[in-house]
This record gives sequence, structure tokens and C-alpha cells, in this order.
Amino acid sequence: MTDESSTRGGGVSRRSLLRASGAAGLAGVAGLAGCAGQFGGGGGASTRPISEDELTIWHAMGGGNGEVLRGLVDRFRSETGVDANLVFQDSYEGVLTNALSALDSGEVPDVFQVDSLFAQQVLGTDAVEPVENLLSDDYPVDDFLPNVTSFFTIDGTLSSMPFNNSNCILYYNRTAFEEAGLDPESPPTTLEEVRSYSETLVDEGVTEAGITWPNHVWFVETFYSVDGQLLLDAENGHDGRPSTLLTDNETARSLFDWWAGMARDGLYSNPGIEAWGEATSTFLTGNAAMMMTSTASVTGVRDGAAENGFEVDNAFYPTVDGDRTGPVIGGASWFVPSGLPDSRREEIGQFLEFMGRPESQITWHKGTGYYPIRRSAIDRLESDGWFEENPMYRTAFDQLTEAEEAPPTKRMLIGPARQTQTTIQDTAVEIFSGDAGLEEGLSSMKSTVEDELDRYYD
Repeated sequence: MTDESSTRGGGVSRRSLLRASGAAGLAGVAGLAGCAGQFGGGGGASTRPISEDELTIWHAMGGGNGEVLRGLVDRFRSETGVDANLVFQDSYEGVLTNALSALDSGEVPDVFQVDSLFAQQVLGTDAVEPVENLLSDDYPVDDFLPNVTSFFTIDGTLSSMPFNNSNCILYYNRTAFEEAGLDPESPPTTLEEVRSYSETLVDEGVTEAGITWPNHVWFVETFYSVDGQLLLDAENGHDGRPSTLLTDNETARSLFDWWAGMARDGLYSNPGIEAWGEATSTFLTGNAAMMMTSTASVTGVRDGAAENGFEVDNAFYPTVDGDRTGPVIGGASWFVPSGLPDSRREEIGQFLEFMGRPESQITWHKGTGYYPIRRSAIDRLESDGWFEENPMYRTAFDQLTEAEEAPPTKRMLIGPARQTQTTIQDTAVEIFSGDAGLEEGLSSMKSTVEDELDRYYD
């Protein structure tokens, strides 16, 4: 097994640190009952791995990110002698659907990658084991970034292993800014400035629209968190059972009113619901000079901008009104079914520790743009001058570490996450397309999510 203790002299053990940090974790969630229960021995003796001969790892990393992941798994096989089969599940939704079915049947992958948005849905099966149980006693968990592990820590126990974590940032076309007479060294920092910059870009005939981003709930979550506003009560589901979506506030009104105005005036290019690729294409082809998307796109956007002949940069996510608390994290973590044989659990522990070690995190970060989750990995990158030579890779990391550790910066942790997601996205379309008025749309959004929460938790 990889000797992580050698990377950090005198590191705090995983158990002592995680137990002590319970107050900063997701306190209260474990008390939820029924279908909203938490991890436990749900797998039992009936749980069996898909393959007896190799680890089966389900993931959602396509394209270039998938190639980097495959390279890491190849290195894991070579260094440990443990056979591992990396199986692409097409999307996070594909992983979730197939994993829930597998957990129900008892024939399971050994490790599967779950979007943080769907964490509670998996925890609620009572069929996954806290990954803390599979890590070496001397594993240096004090080296993890607390802004990351706080989401994945339930009552002081690391429930899943963070891996590909990210936040939303603003990308912008420096060349287009210069052509429009805008200062590329001063990107917009507020919604009002995004509109002003967009108006200039369009009025000067430089681009068809000012900005684009996929209509995905993560962007709404981030606007809320950056503004210091909870999206749901019960601290976004981290402090007991949530009962309502919080839309009766200035954050919601300002955000959706701005969004509707941007769409109405042709300043926002709508790529569609969850249309990540379409948004990136709109930006890279020069139809919009700004784009909000994941830091995981840094490598692809940088390379695409070079191919399309313009200079690109990125910046912190814009605020609603100038005040900044911090972003919610995105990305995913590794979950492990409970009830697997001890010999298999040891191999899974090796895999988790390998993927989280500084060398692996550096490879992952450089190849994708996801930020490293280990402090020692960041220290090495800094000492090697990586961020100085590649400042676009540092933006999301700085945005994360400069954030306040406050309840709004923890992403929602709720059972009906997918239903809440689609409700917010669909209603956003109704609002910015003019099919629903602002107050009507926000009220509808709130009541529909309340119905979903009642249905799940009752």
C-alpha cells in the first residue's frame, strides 16, 4: 500500500482529525430516517463484486479528462499489481442510475464516482461504507483542503473520497475585450458589470452575445453561495431535514431579474439545459466573449482558444451585488459499497489512497484543471512555478481558499436533488423566456421543490 505518511512529517491520523472535525462536518444529517438514512451495513453478506478478479471502477469522465484518468489507473495497476477495470458510464446520471440499481441487486462495482449533487441519494441507500474505514490509520487527512472535505464529512466521518473537485469560474476572450475597448486586465466582478461589458461587446459588433453558460442548477447554487445566501433551509440540507427552497429574498430576485433582462436584450446566449458542450462551443467560436463554466474546462478551453486564434483568461465568478462569501464545490467523489470482503476492501483502500496522493493529484490537476485537494500537492506546484507559468489553473483554487467557511458555501445535500435541479432549471427558462413573471416563477419554483421535499422525506 502506498506510504502516504512519508509525504507529510508527523501528519495527524485520519481517525483523530476526522472525529475532531465533526462539528465542521455535515452534522445532523445522519439523524434523518427512512429513505433519507445514511451510510450503514445495507450491503450485508449478500453484497458481491461484479468481478472476482479485478476492481470494477465506474466513472463519468469522458474526453480528455477520461484519458487522464485512464493514465492514472494504468499507473495504479503498474505500481500495486492490483488489476482494475475502469468502466465509463456516459455521465454522472448514468453512474447514479446504474449504481443505485447495483446496490439494490447486491452485485456492485467496487468503487463508483458520484456527482456531489447526488451524494445524499447514495448515502440514503444505507448500502455504502464510509471510505474512512478503508484508509490506513496513518493516512494524512490533515493534508486535505478543509473547504473540500467538509462537504464529504458526515458527523466527523469521511463518507466518500473527494477526487475531481471544482468550482464555477468566469472565462473571457481577452482579444474580444481589446477589440471592444474593454480592459482585459479588469474582467467584470458583478452582475451589473457583466451586463455593461456585454452591452459594449454587442454594441461594438465584436460578438453576437456577451456571455453564455449552461442552464444547470450549479450556477444558481454558486450565485447564492457567493452572495452568502442559503438555497434551502436546514443549511442546504446539512443540518437536518430541509423543507423549502429559499426564493423570497433579494438574491433570487436580483439574479433571475438580471438573467431575464440579459436574455430579453440578446446579451445572454442560451445554449440549453445542461448544455455544457454547446456553451463551450459558443464561447470558442467567438459568438460570446464570456462564459461561466467549471474549472475542469481550463485545459480544453485554453487549447480551444489557441486553435481559434484568440487569447483567453479566467477570473472569479461574478457576484450578485459586490459582496463575496465563496463558491460551492462541484465535481465528484469516490463511493464504496458496504459488505465487500476484507481482501477486496484492502485493494479498494489502495486505490483510494493512490488517487488521493499528491503525485496523482498533480497529474490530475495539470491534465484537467480540477484543483488539487491536497495541500502538499499545491505546495509542490507552487515551488515548481506551475501557477506562475499557468495562472489560469490557479483561479478556482484561489476562489476556494479565499472563501469563508460558512453554511451557504456547502452545496445542497438533499434526497430529491435531481427533481430540485430540474425544477430550478425548467422554471429559469420560463422566467428568462418571458413565459412566467419573476414573482410567479419564483413562487412556482418554491412550491414545486417543497412538494418534492415532502414526498422524499415523509
